[in-house]
Formats: sequence, structure tokens, C-alpha cells
Amino acid sequence: MEIQDVIKELKQLKQMRDLDAEKYAAQGGWAEVVARGKIYGKEEKIGATQLRRVFHNLKDTKMKVERKQEEFNLAELALLMPRFAYAAGRKNIPHWFYEILTICFGKERCRTREDFIEASNFLEAIMGYHKYYTEAGGKSRGE
Repeated sequence: MEIQDVIKELKQLKQMRDLDAEKYAAQGGWAEVVARGKIYGKEEKIGATQLRRVFHNLKDTKMKVERKQEEFNLAELALLMPRFAYAAGRKNIPHWFYEILTICFGKERCRTREDFIEASNFLEAIMGYHKYYTEAGGKSRGE
């Protein structure tokens, strides 16, 4: 499986709360595929610093969403999209990663608190696997 396969699967979801943690969080799952950065047979990795920046922006918003008891505020989510676009425009993140972010956090699939939290959990899983591969010197398990 490669990133383009993950993108195809994500596009088939009607809402992010339908994302199955077993498909993305398990070893060999979608998050690990994205973290390894293989698309169309070649490696195009996300830089650790850039991934951390995206992750921190998202984590701050996730904390606000989890603390609030009122209705989910789509405006908070909308404010993330220009940050993602800026990072992609500056070529700080690969275009395919920007596409994943817009699929996961775009208003088409991310309309409720549950959608947002599940999409955030997916990004956290990517971050975890990315850290593993970064610390392992970029090598896959068993290499």
C-alpha cells in the first residue's frame, strides 16, 4: 500500500468519524504508510519540523474542541485550512500531505466534534509512526 491508496480510501469516507482506527493505527496501517512517505514508488517524506508544526496547530484546536461543551465550532476548523495551504504553498509539506489534510479536515467530511477528533487521532498516529522512522534513522522495521 502506498499513499495514493490511503488518499483513495479517505476520499470514500462520508464523514471522518467513519474512519476505522484498526485500518489507520495498526502496524502497516494507513498512518504508517503516510509516515513512511512512499508515493508512486518513490519516497517523498514529510520533514519532522513541518509535521510538528501542523500537529501543534491541530493539537491546540483539538484541546479547545474537547474542552468545550457547546456545539462544535466549524470556524475553528476553518482557521486551520489557511495554515495548511500556507505550508503547502511554501513547499514545507508535500502536496500529497496537504491533500490528506484537506480530505480529513475539510468541511465535506469533518462537520462534527466526533469527525474532528477522529481526524486528529489519525494525524496523531501519523506523527507517532513518523517519529519512529525518524528515530530509527529512516529505516523500516526489519531492514
